[in-house]
Order: sequence, then structure tokens, then C-alpha cells
Amino acid sequence: MTRRFLIGQDARLPETVLIRAAAVLMVASGVIHVYLWHVAYRHVATLGPLFLVQAVSALVLAVLLATTRRGLFVLAAFGLMAGTIIGFVLVTSVGLFGFTLTFISGWAKLALATESATILILVSGATLLWRSCRVTGSRT
Repeated sequence: MTRRFLIGQDARLPETVLIRAAAVLMVASGVIHVYLWHVAYRHVATLGPLFLVQAVSALVLAVLLATTRRGLFVLAAFGLMAGTIIGFVLVTSVGLFGFTLTFISGWAKLALATESATILILVSGATLLWRSCRVTGSRT
């Protein structure tokens, strides 16, 4: 059952809709991070390049989610979005890589909202995908 969830189960319509919605939000998160990198973080050591890593990762995972709808990519996307939120919390509270964010822009708030919504949608989609694997697995 776990293997089916990770790599082998085709998603049904409800899971597909949720996972593709999450993919769209991940594209938005990636684009926001590219914009924030361009206007503010490209000269910040370590943290600046991580904005680009987040953006590229979000875009790649969004494509993989939208085209394959596999549990493995759902879990990877969840990890990326959760890690991004954790990084934001750290950089605004105790600092990260020697940098502490003292001003939170509207773009940062939008990114946080996008990533939070993505996590909620991914959890819903993963739950439905897992349940469909259990049903399919019990029939075989």
C-alpha cells in the first residue's frame, strides 16, 4: 500500500483537483521567491541563493505534481513548503545564517499564505490519495 501511494497509483478526480491546485500555489510561491530574490535578497550571502533554490524546487515539483500526481512528489512538495515556512519563522525570530529579517513585506506575507494554503491542500490531496490506495490495495 505504501509503495502504491508513493509511486504506483493513478489519482482520481478529487485528488487530481487538489494536487493540481497545490501545484498552482507552488508556482506562485516560486515566482514570489524569484521576485523577492531580485528586489531584496540577491546580495544576501547564503540566504539569497536559497531563495533561488526554493523557487526552482517549487517550480520543478509543481510540474511533477501536476503531471504525475504521485505520493512521493506530494511528500516532497509538503517538505519544501514546510521547510520554507520554518525558514521564514527562523529568519524573523532568531535569525538564519547570520541574517535576521526585521521588516516583513506584503510579498513575504503573500508567500507565507501561499505556502500555508499549499500545505493544507497537499494534506487533503494526500489523504484522499492514500485512501484510494487502501481501497485499491484491498481489492488486489
